[in-house]
Amino acid sequence: MTASPGLQAEDRPDFERALHQALRTAEIREALGRSGSSGGTDIQRLRSQALVESEAIATAAAPEYAAYLRQRAAAAAAASTAPGPSAAAVSAAPTAPTASAVRAAQFTTAGGRGLLPALAVLTPALAGASAAAFLLLGGLLRLSGSQRETADALLTAGLTSATIAAVTLAAGMVCLVVTAVRHRSSPPDRQPRPHRRPHAHPHPHPHPHPPSGSQPPYVWRRDDAAVATARDAWLRALLHRGILPFLRERLTMSHTLSRTSQKSEKGST
Repeated sequence: MTASPGLQAEDRPDFERALHQALRTAEIREALGRSGSSGGTDIQRLRSQALVESEAIATAAAPEYAAYLRQRAAAAAAASTAPGPSAAAVSAAPTAPTASAVRAAQFTTAGGRGLLPALAVLTPALAGASAAAFLLLGGLLRLSGSQRETADALLTAGLTSATIAAVTLAAGMVCLVVTAVRHRSSPPDRQPRPHRRPHAHPHPHPHPHPPSGSQPPYVWRRDDAAVATARDAWLRALLHRGILPFLRERLTMSHTLSRTSQKSEKGST
C-alpha cells in the first residue's frame, strides 16, 4: 500500500483559500456565535490551528489529491513534448520589413506625391515669366531697329513660352477640377475598426502551480479540462472531509472546555 502524498508547497495557497472559505460558512459562524466567541481573535485561532495541522487535514482527501497530481504531471509531460514550429515553417514565413525599408518607402511615396503638385504650380509660372521677358526684350530690340534676327528669336521664344504656360495652366486646372469631382463623388474613407477578441472569462479557480521535483515546468492552459476537474474534486473533498470536520471538532472541544470552566467556577463559589 503506497503512502498518501504530502501536501506540496505550491498547493498550500489552495489549502489556505479552502480554509478561508470554510471559516466564512454559515455553519462555522453560527457555531462560533453559540459558543460566544464570534470575534476575529477566535477565527484567527482556528485558522492558525488548521494551518498547523494542514498535513493531517489533507490526508482526508488523499485519493483526490493523488489523482490531481497525476493529471497535473501528465499535462506537464504532454506540454513539454509538444512539437514546436519547424525550421522550414520559420524560414518560409514572410519576413517583416525593417524600419529603414519602411521609412524609405514612405519617403519615396511622399516625394512622388509632392513632386507633381510642385511641377504643376512652378511650370506655368516659370513659363509665363520667361514669355514676358522674351517678348519684352524682343519688342525693345525690334523698336530700336538693331539686331532684328535676335529680336525675332526672342519673340519666337516668348511666344513658345507663352504657349507652354497656357497649356500647363490649362492642364493644371483640369487636374484640379477632376480631383475635386472625384473627392465629392467618393464617400469619405472610414477607418477600419480594430478586431476585438472575444472576452475570455477567467477560470473560476486560481491557476495551479507547477509540480515540484524533476517534472518539467507546467504552464496552465484553459483547455486542461482534466487538470481542472481533478483539482475541483480535490478541493471539494478537502473542504467537506478535511477542513470542516476539523473546525467542528475544535469548536466542540472549545465549547466543552468553556462549559467545564464555568461549572468549576460555580462550584468554587
